[in-house]
Amino acid sequence: MRIRPAAITLALLALVVGLAAAAATPSSAAAAGKPCWERVIDDWLDNGTIDGHYKAACYQQALKHVPEDLRDYSNITDAITAAMNGTLRAGGNAGNGNGTGSTNGGGSSGTGDPTAGPDRKQQAVPSQSLYSQGINHLGTTKASSIPVPLLILAGLGTLLLVSAAGLAVHKRLQARPGPPA
Repeated sequence: MRIRPAAITLALLALVVGLAAAAATPSSAAAAGKPCWERVIDDWLDNGTIDGHYKAACYQQALKHVPEDLRDYSNITDAITAAMNGTLRAGGNAGNGNGTGSTNGGGSSGTGDPTAGPDRKQQAVPSQSLYSQGINHLGTTKASSIPVPLLILAGLGTLLLVSAAGLAVHKRLQARPGPPA
């Protein structure tokens, strides 16, 4: 029994498509309730700022769970510390842990900090580059998502495997004897 090269190519293509679909589909366990520290990190990953209001304990846990690469190459720890200080200044439990709580109303906190209090000016968020928009559409902006370099390596590995299989098939076809004359 001989397997045609077209059948092998079709089978490999189906395998690649199936693996890509499996990698792109989020698991239901990941979509279930996340711990509050992970929501804090996800909030920062969204746009580089922490927009929600969380309990001080969530910020403390987030500081403990920040991935090492983010800790070394970004300002996430500064942003979490600033948000935690704002929460403590506002009364300790400025949020309900899900990013939807609100800070205490009223005037300034009296600390002399112009950024403290509800009347502070929001910083303008710079527009995202085309690269950042593409990464966001990949769905890799959450703390529990697959890193982009890993996706690229998986794609290159798959490409190399398909190429090697094509070369093996080509070599076999070349080694076949011609039709009898």
